Amino acid sequence: MEMTGIWVDKLWDRLASVKLTMVILVALLLLAIPGTVILQYNISNVDPGVQYGYNFWQFGKFMQLFTAYHSFWYVALFALLSLNLIACSVNRWPQMLRLAVAKPVRWSLETFNRQPKELVHDWKSSKNKEELQSLLLNAAQSPWATRPQLLQDSENEFQIFWQTGRWSRIANYLVHTSLLFIFAGAIISSLNGFEGAANIPSGEAVDTLIVFKEGKWSGLKHAPGGLINEKLLGFRLRAKDFRVKFYDNYPGRPESFITRLQVLKDGVPIKEKSITVNDPLEYNGIRFYQASYGRLGDFEIQMRVFKNVYPYRQQQFMKFRLGEPVDVPQYQDRLVALQAIKDFQGLGPAVQFQRVKAKSSSSMTEAKDEVVGNPFWVFKRAQGGDFINTPADYGIIIDEVEELFFTGLQIAYDPGAPVYWFGSFGLLLGTFYALLVTHRKYYLNFKNGEMRFAASIHRIPFGFEKTVAKKAAVFRQLTET
Repeated sequence: MEMTGIWVDKLWDRLASVKLTMVILVALLLLAIPGTVILQYNISNVDPGVQYGYNFWQFGKFMQLFTAYHSFWYVALFALLSLNLIACSVNRWPQMLRLAVAKPVRWSLETFNRQPKELVHDWKSSKNKEELQSLLLNAAQSPWATRPQLLQDSENEFQIFWQTGRWSRIANYLVHTSLLFIFAGAIISSLNGFEGAANIPSGEAVDTLIVFKEGKWSGLKHAPGGLINEKLLGFRLRAKDFRVKFYDNYPGRPESFITRLQVLKDGVPIKEKSITVNDPLEYNGIRFYQASYGRLGDFEIQMRVFKNVYPYRQQQFMKFRLGEPVDVPQYQDRLVALQAIKDFQGLGPAVQFQRVKAKSSSSMTEAKDEVVGNPFWVFKRAQGGDFINTPADYGIIIDEVEELFFTGLQIAYDPGAPVYWFGSFGLLLGTFYALLVTHRKYYLNFKNGEMRFAASIHRIPFGFEKTVAKKAAVFRQLTET
């Protein structure tokens, strides 16, 4: 048992070593290189097996080089770093805490004499003890310091003590704890989270996403009949509307694009929001980001038809897409929009139509129609009604020719985010507090008309003697006048 205890103590000492911390950090840096220079799964749509030779591919799979940041050796290093931080903190915490909360001890004459000369200031005062004591207790008060207290109070002598930044001694433990929170959040996200994408045509809905990165416990189910990495969302996502605005001087360059996104559960809308690039929609912890867009090669057309003899009377409004048969029952006719152009040779938007006829008059919705006559163009600019090009007894006004797009969404579920954001805040707070604040102690001693002011500092002594000199000058002016 004694030998076992010795080995455990040695192992603990090695684990709590700062040298081990440096070795782990260097190893993490070096072993992150494969994740940078070697093609990773989930980062590209290209399979690493296609990019590398068979032997290297087999070796890379065994060593998990193609998932470097989730590999056993990378995770093991972070686990070892976590143990190292815990061991370092446990070893040093009691001593640092005692120093932070320790009760102040009166300084003797010998203690004052051991301090650096530039941190000790002496002068004489003609004021009596009671007057000086009250005056100095008030002058030493500060919102950044502890309340001044008397360490010595006798007939001809008193000593006042106060301190600042005593909790800076344990600020590094806030840093250590915050790092553990960050590691824990990353582990939670890697096991339970996922990332993917979905392209949704404007006005349509999907219930799947293409997964790029997925944790083992994400709970996503494979979409029946879908791609190998196509998973079910568990609800439907509808692009209720999509709008893109282009620069006037650069027609092909988008100025902004926005999607009116809708979450559907059992066909009922339960959440809706207009999303932009940096303003996502969130539902059940899943975030939907506006990432891209693309052209569908389709148009939505809004038009009116009316009789030649009575323009603008008995108007019939219609809204449809290319290729959809549109019935004009008032005139016993049927049209199909073959193509649309946003700008027809500088003449503005135009739509090409074809008259068709159903095989039987009782079945106007049949898909198999017969072509009647030749195709003809109708221009939006002809707001008086196109009667010349229309080979029928009605006119057409094109109100809108709108190009249709699909919206590209980036989808992410990051359940560890609150944990590592909390850790990140703690890390920043602890780091700045440890760097900018240090433990300072101040002592003011009076004995038989002689004043002595001294101070000590835990670390970062640069320029501290000037601070002490300024404070000493203030106290001297108060006690000598």
